[in-house]
Amino acid sequence: MALADIKAKIKADSQAQIKALEAENDAKVREISRKVNAEIKEVQDAYNSRLAKEEPEVLRRREIVAELDAKRIDLGVKQRLMGEAFDAALKQMVEMAPDKYVKFADKLMSQAVSTGSEVVFVGKNEKHLDQRWIDGYNASHNTKLTISPDRLPIAGGFVLRNDRIDTNCSWEMLIADARADIETEVVKRLFA
Repeated sequence: MALADIKAKIKADSQAQIKALEAENDAKVREISRKVNAEIKEVQDAYNSRLAKEEPEVLRRREIVAELDAKRIDLGVKQRLMGEAFDAALKQMVEMAPDKYVKFADKLMSQAVSTGSEVVFVGKNEKHLDQRWIDGYNASHNTKLTISPDRLPIAGGFVLRNDRIDTNCSWEMLIADARADIETEVVKRLFA
């Protein structure tokens, strides 16, 4: 056999081995791809199945959260409206006609006085409850109340001090007390 024939035979054998290895590799790649695709499909099917099972629960939870958010917002609006209603009541008390304002303060004073010698504190912007009012009250009720030169940050009404005991008859306190008593009824009427 000639050298050229030997080279040709080696080349042909090498080409045959390369083709056999390529075919074997292609078969292995196809097998690996098939297994990977099968695993991918299995994982996708598992996730799709799990999603199908959990989707109603997720949607139900979202609905619950949405309802809670809506109720929280609704409650906030109702609380704001309640606050505005009681603020409007306070404003009406502050803007009461002077004669009604003083008459109302007189009734409160009659209920709050215990010794007849207490000190009366009024608000910084008080227009109607002054020394003349105290003098008139003392004369008609035989008391010795004094009005303090110190003013309080209240919208109206007064605070009566007997030693270390204060009786708060400010409009804010009266509204707060009334609010605690009537808030449920107001909610029913406003939001029924």
